Amino acid sequence: MPFREFQARRHFGSLDGLRCLSILAVIWHHTGGRAFPDSVLLQHGPYGVSLFFVISGFLITTLLLREKRRTADIGMKNFIIRRTLRIFPLYYTVLLVYTLLVLALEHASPEGQGFLSNLKYYATYTSNWFVPLADGRVIFYFAWSLATEEQFYLIWPWVEKFLSPALAVPLMVVVAGASIYWDVLAFAAVGMGVLLAHLLDSPRGYALAWPFLRWRWAAPVLMVALVGVMAWPSAGDVAPLVVMALLVGAAVIREDHWLRPLLARPVVMKIGQVSYGMYLMHMLAYNVVRKALLALGGEGIEHWALVFGLTVAVAFGAAFLSYRYYESIFLRMKHRYAT
Repeated sequence: MPFREFQARRHFGSLDGLRCLSILAVIWHHTGGRAFPDSVLLQHGPYGVSLFFVISGFLITTLLLREKRRTADIGMKNFIIRRTLRIFPLYYTVLLVYTLLVLALEHASPEGQGFLSNLKYYATYTSNWFVPLADGRVIFYFAWSLATEEQFYLIWPWVEKFLSPALAVPLMVVVAGASIYWDVLAFAAVGMGVLLAHLLDSPRGYALAWPFLRWRWAAPVLMVALVGVMAWPSAGDVAPLVVMALLVGAAVIREDHWLRPLLARPVVMKIGQVSYGMYLMHMLAYNVVRKALLALGGEGIEHWALVFGLTVAVAFGAAFLSYRYYESIFLRMKHRYAT
């Protein structure tokens, strides 16, 4: 699409589809990945979180840049309120559920004691710095990724508010480079999304990307390339992040790409829409599935496809109900703080 049309687009439909693929990869990692220990590709479920980071960095930065162009400023108060209404209610509700379950069932176990000790870090979105993801069971450990996101929301909008793109882009290049050097790839993934947003936000950058990403076949080719670099051990950890950013770019530059029939399927888009809730509740869903199968005799517990499918179904059901009847209460309030 032309640059003006891209600038006018308020919703990127393919991103929900990509979020669906992300959450399925994460759930696969926790439910089915161990069934294929010799497959390099099938051990890369954690890259689902990386794709979430790239999408988030791109979308949030795009919205900030457009607001700044439209109003010559970024309303930080409204931005923080909107993010708070979207993120905090479900996060702290699920954290409360975990706390009650630990107090009722595991308060005396080492894992339960570890959770209670780490609770202050989970409550303050600092677990990515203070809760080591060591071997063994760490209750609520996935909060590290949500902490990373929250730190991005807390810091980067101020950079976009006060710095021009000529300064913000080099700064993010340095941040991403340092993250790669110190093996903090979460921040590098977010950085890829931020850099993509800046590239597509300017007429010159858009003109540079357009010849490569404008083809309808670009998105499926990049999806195949992403699978390839994940399956190729020598590709390293950075190459998949670069391909993810290009994939997001191809998906938003041209909405009628050849992946669209998959990403636009109603069930795929709905899973993407409630993927935040699924991410927060997927380990609860997994434990419910395991306990149910054990109560039925335990025969199904070794069938990875059954466990994966049931976990997806339970997580989706819980997230759908949460989104419709709980989160929607707060989401409706967001419109009061639109810019």
